[in-house]
Amino acid sequence: MKLQKQPTLADTICDLRARKIKRTFFSQIDTLIDWVTIEKLIDADYSKGKSA
Repeated sequence: MKLQKQPTLADTICDLRARKIKRTFFSQIDTLIDWVTIEKLIDADYSKGKSA
């Protein structure tokens, strides 16, 4: 039988910190990139697939 390791308080704090760093990074990227222009370029060349 394999014991399952439960996360410690330190594991939880590190995980929350890492998620906050990623969230901050992606928020900055969202601010810098003009997604509307990119979406228009993609939509011009690709069409959505049809469901069966």
